Amino acid sequence: MKKKWMFIGLLILAVITLFLTNPSKEDYEAIFVHPHVKTAENLNKHYQLEHINFFLFSTYTPIVAEEYGKTRLGILGNFFTISDGQFDYPKWLELFN
Repeated sequence: MKKKWMFIGLLILAVITLFLTNPSKEDYEAIFVHPHVKTAENLNKHYQLEHINFFLFSTYTPIVAEEYGKTRLGILGNFFTISDGQFDYPKWLELFN
């Protein structure tokens, strides 16, 4: 019985930690978006950021001139590349539209 409550406590602690360290869109842009894209008005027209927030982690995919770039997973305050970029809309992201 004591092990069960300890496991539940650790699970709750892990969920709280993941939720609090989920990187925001601003965190992604500070690391991966080129400064010229942030400031130049003509480049901002051709740049978008696909962001899906799962509350415990997030995914970020830049869209430059209608081409999808590398998808990165944001978890525990870090970003990990999960695709090498593609030229069409990712099939797995269609589930969330």
